[in-house]
Amino acid sequence: MKILLISWLAAGSLWAQKATSFYSTTEVKSVAVLSSSRWEKEPEIDHFVHLCPGYGGYELLHRSGDSRSWLDVRFGGVTSELADETMQQAQGAFPFKENDVVEWRGYVTDDMFTPYAIIYRLTVQDLEDPGKNHSRLVVIALNEGKARLMGVFSGARASEQARARADTLL
Repeated sequence: MKILLISWLAAGSLWAQKATSFYSTTEVKSVAVLSSSRWEKEPEIDHFVHLCPGYGGYELLHRSGDSRSWLDVRFGGVTSELADETMQQAQGAFPFKENDVVEWRGYVTDDMFTPYAIIYRLTVQDLEDPGKNHSRLVVIALNEGKARLMGVFSGARASEQARARADTLL
């Protein structure tokens, strides 16, 4: 009976974990600029790589090239390159990280935040009307060096849908 009670209490504490959000920035004044076309005399295209702070041992690489930008995830020296997935699932042309905010979804245990996903906003150009832009939220599962894109959301309920998708990892 004691073993059953202990097992039930342990399982209950896992179920009690509540998803929460912390935020980081990709703002240039808060990152390490690793490379930039501004440093080149005659760059072929505009480009940059910024190393951005994260949580739980994760770092973000904000990369840009040829009027596109996205986030790659680094953990334990291993970088998950997400450019192809991001470009394929962005549902528009020239995806570009829209602002400096990155939302980190995770849980807090013993005063320590453990992230399991990030959410960030992209702007994409309409495929049929180049003068029109659309906003998208990108959800990335972190998974310790094996990050992957989980989904792209748009519309009035995008924030709610993106968080719900991320929280399936909890």
